[in-house]
Order: sequence, then structure tokens, then C-alpha cells
Amino acid sequence: MKKNHFMTLPKLCAVALLGATTFLASCAVDGFKDESFVGTYGSTDLVTPGISEITVTPSADKTTQTIAWPAVNGAGKYIVSLYKGSVDGENVDINSVVEEDRIVKVNSVTFPREEETDYIFKLRVLDNEPEGNKADGVTTTYPFSTFTPTFATLEDGTDLKQYFDENPIPAENVGKDVAFDLKPGKTYYLSDVVDFGSQTLTLRCKDKENPAKVIFSGAASSFETSAGLTLKNLNIDCSQSLGAFIAMSKTPTVTPVIVNAWSADYNFYCAKDPIAVLNCNVEGINSFIFWDNRVAVWFPTTVLIDNSILHLTTSPEAKDCIGGGYIWTNKGGGFIRSLTINNSTVYNTGAAESKYFVQYGGFGNDQVKDPYTQLGWADNQITYSNCTFYNVCPAGQWGNYNGVSGKKTSYWTMTNCIFWNCSSSGVARRFLHGKQKQETATFLNNTYMKKDGTFDNPAGYDDTGTDIQEDPKFADPANADFHISGAKQVALKTGDPRWLPAAN
Repeated sequence: MKKNHFMTLPKLCAVALLGATTFLASCAVDGFKDESFVGTYGSTDLVTPGISEITVTPSADKTTQTIAWPAVNGAGKYIVSLYKGSVDGENVDINSVVEEDRIVKVNSVTFPREEETDYIFKLRVLDNEPEGNKADGVTTTYPFSTFTPTFATLEDGTDLKQYFDENPIPAENVGKDVAFDLKPGKTYYLSDVVDFGSQTLTLRCKDKENPAKVIFSGAASSFETSAGLTLKNLNIDCSQSLGAFIAMSKTPTVTPVIVNAWSADYNFYCAKDPIAVLNCNVEGINSFIFWDNRVAVWFPTTVLIDNSILHLTTSPEAKDCIGGGYIWTNKGGGFIRSLTINNSTVYNTGAAESKYFVQYGGFGNDQVKDPYTQLGWADNQITYSNCTFYNVCPAGQWGNYNGVSGKKTSYWTMTNCIFWNCSSSGVARRFLHGKQKQETATFLNNTYMKKDGTFDNPAGYDDTGTDIQEDPKFADPANADFHISGAKQVALKTGDPRWLPAAN
């Protein structure tokens, strides 16, 4: 829908705002506090906050965004709306409604967030009739964007290792998310390890229906980073490499935090920005999905895998991975604060397997004297939701996390997932590292099926009674077709959503 002359502020403000929008898209705002309304302000004119007073803060996993503004003293409520759309001068083009005319009592509101989307936020303060305070009737219209501006577009056939060696990113861009675009349907190569260092970087194709392809063409090819890294809308073939798919830098380029734990000082290297794999199809992972490169001590804040397929072809030559975990920070003793896998499929057809799906090191929040001050957090979480796991660690265990298991500051969520032939000692049991009755654990509608057609007994760990003891009936798993026809799984829409029947 198209609306003209929608804005109540002068055209000059809209133009100025659009320039500020680009800045907001690339820089996260560091939190805020909700403010309370104080005092009585009889017969007060209430002024709606202007565009320069509004801030947008994405969540760590970038799935939600909190919009905040200064509290208006004497106000009672605000009315807010969020649309997908854009602003051109005084013209507002609204494509769809996220939420319209929500009335709130506090000076912030959280909405869902999508990457690479233009948004329009509307704010108006309302009359406070009990105190006789009249609002100004002004609606502030605030456009913003979640697009990361393109830094460079790489040509078909580019060797990413050679390109980034020859084209170092300018130092002034450190701290910003710098995006490199790969052309739809084109093929790129990674001939060796490429380490992005302390530069937060996005490697993406803008066309999710026609992704670019990246071939790991070297025996040790791997993505490494000391900061944030996003891989988006890519088909990645790792089959020629024995390197990790993603690893933390072997030589960290970030300044360590000196942490006292177990009566000794350690260097903790914290990657603050998310490491994310979004809408990717990753083939031929012969070794780690993610690991710490034997560096003590890596502490990534966020690792997110969403709407992706990871095909493990675990090689007997990948001995470290076989003896450790597909997601492994054990060598250095660290752990990932927030590990999330959503709407994704992980399956293994390799000649070998890893001992664990996730293995963290011995450090935990309890060992750090002041984790919030030193690391920026005091809790951790592992979340699996709407995922399909097939033949992953069938003779091994699902998790091993010495430093964080059984802690009140550790949160575990496993919902709407299908596990087939995973973890010989029980998925739910090993998800909680054998710690029963965890108050911080959430389970719902999971299938824990063994290769022989029987099911795990998750009692003591998943006590919800919602576990599904029916065959999901995969269409053709030998050929990577995990479409389901099991009645309960279909009805509850469990597993990776891409495998649901079309009508669902």
C-alpha cells in the first residue's frame, strides 16, 4: 500500500534521518533502561519524542529489535506501530504491517527483526486524562533499516583467500559489520585458511533463491575469525578440506581479558559479535563445524545456525574432531555463551563420527570471580528448536560441558526436534550432561528415535511427557530427503520446517 504526506515532521527531518539510518544499521546501541513516569504534572502539554531521540537495539542473535525513546514526564501511555516499508522524502511506502497501534505504558517495545529489511516505526504520546495532561497530537515517523551496506562485490571465480590477503580491510572499519556480496549463482573458491581477524564481516549473496557457491579447494581451507562472522545465502562445499568449517583465530587479534579463575590468571579472548550461518547449505564437512583452534581461552558470545543444512562427512583422518566434538571449545577450556540451532538439519554420512556433538571446556561462570564485569555476561544457554538431526554421534554422546552443566546460570532448550540414531546414552540425558531435574531446562515435542526403531526413555531429564514415540517416516534419508509423514510430527510441525508436507 502507498500513502503520501504521511509524515508530520518537515521534509528536511526525513532527509536527515535517512542519512542517520545507515549509521544505525551498522552500529548496535549498547542497551538502555526503561524509565518510569514520575510526579504529577497537571495540565501539562505532552510532547512526543522526535526522531533524534529514538534508538533501535538488535538482540545478540539479531532475531528481535528493541525500540526505545525517552520517557515523557506526565504521560500515561504511548501508541506505537511498526511496518515494513521505506520513506522517500514525504512519501511513505508501506509494504506490510508488523504490528499496528499497540498501546504501551513504558518507553520501549520489542518487535521481531528480519535482516536486510526497511522498517517504519510510528510513535505518538497519548493524553493522560486522569492528570489533565494533553498530548501534542504529533506522530513521529522513524524509518530505519537492517541492511548492512555493501562494502564490495566480488567477481565470479574469486579466490577468497587471495582476495582478502591482497585487499586488507581498512583499520577504520574495525568494529563495524563490513559486508561482501557474492553474485547469485556464481562460484567462488577458498584455497586455504582465511583469517578475518578482529574485523566483523558478512559474506553473503543477496538472492536467497539463487545462492552463490563457495568451494573449499585446499586441504586446510577454513574460515577463521577473532570477531563476528556471518555467512548468508550460500552453498558451501567443504569436501576437499580437513580443516574446520569455522574456527576461532589460531593467533587472536583481540586484546584478552585477564580473568582470575581457579586461583590463576588466564587470557580470555572474547568474540563479542555473533558468528552466524544463515540460510546456507554446507556440504562435505569432514571435521569440526566450529572449534577453538586449540587456543586458550576463546569465549565466543554467540554462535547461531538458522535455516541451514549441514552435511557431515566425518573423515577418519580428522582425529581431533573424532576425539572431541563437532562444536568444540574444550582444548582451550572456554565455552560459547549462546549456542542456537534453529530450523536446520544436521546429518552425517561419513566413515567416522565425533565423540560429542558439543563439547565445552572446564571453565564456567562459577570459576570466574566477576563474569558480568569481565565478560559482559553471567549466564549461558544452548538452544535447539525445530531441527532434524540424523545419524549424528550414534555411538557417542550429545553434550559434555564440565564448566556449565548443572548450574543455575545455564539454560537448556530443546523443542520440536527430531533425533534419529543420535547419542548412544540418550539425547535428553546427555543434553543436560547427565544432570537430572534441571530447573533451567525446557523440553517440548521431541522425537528421540534409535536406529532399531525403539525410542530413548528421557525420564529424569525430559519429564514433560511430550516426547513423541512414533516413527517420523523420513521419505528417503539415504538420499538426504528428510520429508516426514509421521502423523504426530506432522500435526505438531516438528523437525526442520523445510521437511514438512507442503500443505503444512
